[in-house]
Amino acid sequence: MRRIITAIALLGLSLSVALAPTPASADSSIEVTSATLVARGVAVDITLTVTCQPGLSGATELIVRQRSGDRVAYAGGWAPLSGCTGEPQAVQGRAWAESGGLVLHKGVALISGGFELCGQDVCDYPRFEQTFRITR
Repeated sequence: MRRIITAIALLGLSLSVALAPTPASADSSIEVTSATLVARGVAVDITLTVTCQPGLSGATELIVRQRSGDRVAYAGGWAPLSGCTGEPQAVQGRAWAESGGLVLHKGVALISGGFELCGQDVCDYPRFEQTFRITR
């Protein structure tokens, strides 16, 4: 019985170490800095300010959700990041409204997503979620 408890404790400890965020995650920050309607709400151009560990590159998914009456308009897209510098840098992408769905409009929306940033020996997966006002 004692061996089983010890084995379970060691397994739990090893999982907590394996699932702990990498040091790169602590260095990454993402903030939505602008969101502008395109083609009367068919899409939204989004600018993020990203700071991440030098040497990493990748992309992020972009998800926009906005209340429209008693429904929710949805848009999805992506934004590339050619290379992290360790300093804040602008990343621009576009999210397109769901086909057959509602168009987006100026006003408050929830903008979220997750980066996949990788270098030679390390990957970082920072996520973001921010309420932001879409403009024209």
